[in-house]
Amino acid sequence: MRERLTLAFVVLSVFLLLGAGVLRSFILRDLIREEESAHVRQDAALVAVIVSDRQASGGPIDAAYLRGLVGPDSRLVFDPHTAAPIEVHGERYDTSNDPSDDLASMAEVSGGDVTVSQSPEVVKDIIYRDIWSVVVLFVLIAMVAGLIGFFISRWLSAPFRKLAAAAASLGRGRFDLDLPHTRIPEARAIALALATSASQLEDRLRRERDFAEHASHVLRTPITGLRLELEDLAQREDVPDDVRAAAVRCVESVDSMNAVASDLVDMARSGSLVAGAELPLVDLATQLAQRWADRLAARDRTLTASAEGDLDLTYTPGPVEHVLDLVLAEVVRHGTGGVRIVFSGQEGGHLRVRVASDGRSTAARNGRSEHGDRLEEARTVVAALGGRITGEDPASGFEVLLPRR
Repeated sequence: MRERLTLAFVVLSVFLLLGAGVLRSFILRDLIREEESAHVRQDAALVAVIVSDRQASGGPIDAAYLRGLVGPDSRLVFDPHTAAPIEVHGERYDTSNDPSDDLASMAEVSGGDVTVSQSPEVVKDIIYRDIWSVVVLFVLIAMVAGLIGFFISRWLSAPFRKLAAAAASLGRGRFDLDLPHTRIPEARAIALALATSASQLEDRLRRERDFAEHASHVLRTPITGLRLELEDLAQREDVPDDVRAAAVRCVESVDSMNAVASDLVDMARSGSLVAGAELPLVDLATQLAQRWADRLAARDRTLTASAEGDLDLTYTPGPVEHVLDLVLAEVVRHGTGGVRIVFSGQEGGHLRVRVASDGRSTAARNGRSEHGDRLEEARTVVAALGGRITGEDPASGFEVLLPRR
């Protein structure tokens, strides 16, 4: 986006300069033409005075004499009216042009008149004399425009780049979006839509978790009670054999119903949070470890990570990233030495992550404990996901248990 905005800014600036330059060239051409016409009139008046003095002194007016009066880019015609006109021109005068197109001025002398004219090419030469300096100026202006356009485009695209990162986080199932605060209406509208979507997805996750817990309690409790009653009936000696046999068959049916209920609850809990966003455990562990290894390296601390268990299990990365960011930030802030993370894919699809540091910081904390705030936020997020966090000390470590989704 930045490249396109910069290019658009440069192209717009160049086109505006070209338009202004073309308009200015027409105005400048008219000004130069008027100025050169005034020079030609002055030259014609001066030549007329010189020729009149020559006539008064009785000197001949011939081509040799007139050639000394003509400029290098001019043409001079002396018409005595009683004889053929005498025409001379300078060495740079273009004789291939039509004289009627020249800038001309006529002055009267005794017994005739003199005409001084100048080729219109002189005007073009003056205009294009410094064409390369104009080109260089245009290049410099284009470079300055590109530099300014780069910074402006960077400023304009910053909220949209932040929105793209937030959308990618939401696509990974992460709800704590880092949205930009901007006055650009379009960016504000997109940020509002992303925040609304994140809130709706988080609310959906919470409702699904509550449904699974409620369904587990509502279905399994009466089924378990019914099974106990049927088992008691099947073991009684004071009932007919056919009744006991029917009770045994009912126990088997109840077991089947209990298995179906368990499967339904497990399906509700293990369904994908964001379809298509799942990552294998080994890839998820590698990404998280690499990101935090770079952050710890800036603090001259090391991070080691390992993945155990079923490495082919897939998980939605967003919730795992969110929880581990909170826990790792706590371990980094209040722990010392190296940090170790162990990812373990548990039977049934649960993810167990252990995070610990080599030691614990003894720095005193003032006011409300940021340690407690972070852990409380992490526990709230994990509880919403249907998991739990154990541990209170970075040195002894924190253990995070999350469901597969």
